[in-house]
Amino acid sequence: MRQTPQREAILKVLQAADRPLRVEEIWERLEKGRSGIPTVYRNLERFVNEGWAESLMGADQVMRFVLCRSSSHHHHLSCETCGRMVEVDACGIETSLAGMEKLSGYRITRHQLNLFGICPACRRANEG
Repeated sequence: MRQTPQREAILKVLQAADRPLRVEEIWERLEKGRSGIPTVYRNLERFVNEGWAESLMGADQVMRFVLCRSSSHHHHLSCETCGRMVEVDACGIETSLAGMEKLSGYRITRHQLNLFGICPACRRANEG
């Protein structure tokens, strides 16, 4: 994919974020002379297709985007208190997926598992 100033700026915003961001949040964090929101949407869609980012539906039914630092299959773990997110390289559900394929007759091509919990910093803050 050709590198453009808009793509570089969007990637920088995602790299600096410790939680998934809405398109509007990404757009607001771009420098002056920024791209329009449609350009941000198009680039995010391209990043997702390339595996550089992932789109995640929040509990509020709003789509957010997060940069994927791992090139291998992974999942995300979100803090229910502060919203921070980390990548988890382990999956461990392949056996269950194989069973689902057998029962349903489907060939599963991908899956997305969202995990939620309380991060160490929020746990410490609640204990103290």
